[in-house]
Amino acid sequence: MTVGIAFLFFDRLGMSCRREFFPYGLGILLLGVSTVMTDSGFLVVFNWTGIMLLFMAGMIRCFCGDEEWQFSAYLRAILVMGVKTVLYSFHIFHIKTWRKGSVEMMEKMGEESDQERKRKEKMSSVVTGIAIAALLLVVIFPLLASSDRVFAGIFEQIFRMPENLNISSVVGMVCMTLFGVLLIYGVFCAFASGGCRKKEREKKNYEAVTGITFTAILAAVYVLYCCVQIYVLFLKNEGGLPDGVTYASYAREGFWQLLFVGIINLILVISVVYAFQKNRILKIILTIICGCTFIMNVSAMYRMFMYVRVYHMTFLRILVLWFLILNMVMMMGVVIFVYKENFSLFRFVTATVSCGYILLSFLHPDYLAASYNIRTMEQMTAVDAVYMLDTSSYDAAPALAEINVGELDYSDGLYTERMVENIHWQYFRRAQQDMDRRSPREYNFSVWKASRLSPRDVDHEGGED
Repeated sequence: MTVGIAFLFFDRLGMSCRREFFPYGLGILLLGVSTVMTDSGFLVVFNWTGIMLLFMAGMIRCFCGDEEWQFSAYLRAILVMGVKTVLYSFHIFHIKTWRKGSVEMMEKMGEESDQERKRKEKMSSVVTGIAIAALLLVVIFPLLASSDRVFAGIFEQIFRMPENLNISSVVGMVCMTLFGVLLIYGVFCAFASGGCRKKEREKKNYEAVTGITFTAILAAVYVLYCCVQIYVLFLKNEGGLPDGVTYASYAREGFWQLLFVGIINLILVISVVYAFQKNRILKIILTIICGCTFIMNVSAMYRMFMYVRVYHMTFLRILVLWFLILNMVMMMGVVIFVYKENFSLFRFVTATVSCGYILLSFLHPDYLAASYNIRTMEQMTAVDAVYMLDTSSYDAAPALAEINVGELDYSDGLYTERMVENIHWQYFRRAQQDMDRRSPREYNFSVWKASRLSPRDVDHEGGED
């Protein structure tokens, strides 16, 4: 709906930017589909966040032209337009101003006769009145219908209203609809009002010598660190390890620190390119930093895989691996940007993050983690099974249904087979109850699929094979 309204809005303003907005609109549609397909609260929240950010980025693309801005200018534009969106969302309640703005917009689209303008002004007033009545009736009509069965019966055949009307559900739906309408209206008004204009690029007044000095020191430290990674971690030369430290324990630590260093390097290189004067030596040093960041990311991924082999896979560890891969792809764009400043880095990063996140949301990390653990654990313990059943969303149901309770290790004595069997069954029973409570509007594919599975049937089928 949001994408369709955006296209109607562009047509209304006489703007031909469907092609420019299409990639952003496609991303918004895919995130909407992903929201229906997943039961993960994390993914749902970030899907909605991604939809808003893509929508804002697409509007900036259409209203602010094709010129390449500084990376910080894009972020600043998103922030400013976000604030203006909130302010203009309340502007809809000023009906006279809204009507005046509508008339002025129509006048800008072409010269019209006085009679034609008056006719359109009256039509605008009628449409405004209908819109106000519709918004009020959406709230008032269900309340009246639920208070009197005779009144409800008059419209029952037309609207097929349920006998036991859930007022809280109706009010919640109405509030969400109104919130969405106000938000979309605010976005359109914020961009149509102007203020999203390309500003002159700030001059790089900082001497390149300063940038060369501190980046050269950092690069020297990074090169030394990468040599250690290659010699000890990748080539497995245990002779370089401190006394009492095994290679396995050494390889299973440090990935969090390297993750944050990678983020710092990404921001650092972009900032240096913008802040300092062009210099060939500075570009070479920045390239070395980018190369070292690649090695650090590979080192972090290797360490994470070593850690997963011992402590198994989780949702969070999949996110870490996903971001490390994403960071490497973004660093490739940064390397290009170092030597080609007219490279559209912001759009490259937007496309990389959007495609990467959409892929992650459709793969369902909960399912990936559970499937990997069930497939690779030599002997799954009862504690492992209960942990996955307690912490996984219904995205993981197809994998969790394959757990054979009878083959688990109960040697620690924390759980009995009967207890785990009951927890296993309750997981899918809750999915069935959740699906039964949902209305068609609240349909979720993962919950539906989990409600159709039965661990007993899966175990039984496995035994027959």
